[in-house]
Amino acid sequence: MRIRFWLSTLCLATYLSASGQSTIRLPSGKEIAYSGSGSDTVFTLPNAHGRDFRLRVDRDATVANGQRPTSVKVVAEIPDSILVLSDAYPSIPGGMAYCQAGEEQFLRVISTSRKRPIETYHLKLASCRDNIELATPGLTWSPQTHTLDIHWLSAPGDAGHPENRTIKIGPDGQPLP
Repeated sequence: MRIRFWLSTLCLATYLSASGQSTIRLPSGKEIAYSGSGSDTVFTLPNAHGRDFRLRVDRDATVANGQRPTSVKVVAEIPDSILVLSDAYPSIPGGMAYCQAGEEQFLRVISTSRKRPIETYHLKLASCRDNIELATPGLTWSPQTHTLDIHWLSAPGDAGHPENRTIKIGPDGQPLP
């Protein structure tokens, strides 16, 4: 009787944890999963050695605790080396309906060539709460030069002013000067 109870409990826990995740297919054909956990997002990523690892990444206070990403997009992938993602969440509500339907968006560069994947760079791309707005197109990846061009209508730290930024990604996933 006890074995049946514990087995049922284990099956239910597995189902509930799996149902809280979403997946996205990478251009290489591999798949990643993602979910929200407290004030973090958890990505389940394959590394270059064929194993899946969980990577916790920070969000900021403009995203409510426990929120799952509303979208995760692959900006670029260099198989078994670098993954560039954009993840978005609903903004926390503010008084007088401020940002009720807003969105918070982040850019993440993840090195997958190591034994365990690590986030090597992150940046806020868009925010209803912080008045950060991407232009169209906001992100452009150049696979030949491993550069990412970002175009803002309202830049981070300089609300209301446009900015263009180019980030060159090194072979280890680190941005180069």
